[in-house]
Amino acid sequence: MDTDIAKWIPIPYFQINQEGTILNSSNQTHSYFYPTFNIWNIVHKEDRNKVILMLSLSTNSQPVTQYLVLQTSNKLFVNFKCTIQWKDGIGHLVCTEKKSVADLDITPFPIQTSLVNTKRRLEESEKSLNTAAKIIGLRRY
Repeated sequence: MDTDIAKWIPIPYFQINQEGTILNSSNQTHSYFYPTFNIWNIVHKEDRNKVILMLSLSTNSQPVTQYLVLQTSNKLFVNFKCTIQWKDGIGHLVCTEKKSVADLDITPFPIQTSLVNTKRRLEESEKSLNTAAKIIGLRRY
């Protein structure tokens, strides 16, 4: 994929190698995560084994999905649904915020507001992901 095109994918998207080094990323990635050259710097320590599994499947051309806890740019750890697909030794990694079940009736107001905002961003990310999938699908043929 052309590196210029990758910059404009409207969701958090990374191109990584088999060691987890970030080769390229979308502009949207920077609104979620602080700048780093390695995926290991944002993965919570308890999810490192899941990432090892994802990296070890670099010869598999099928998408692999894991739910990972990643550190965001505001230093908080957030649940993400991450899917990687490998092609020619490069992993194409997409991470979207995971929907969480919350009982809003007993949640304090500031947290409830945060959850509503997160849900809104998630819905926007899902729409963007579907749009990106359609664009990529059209260019493939």
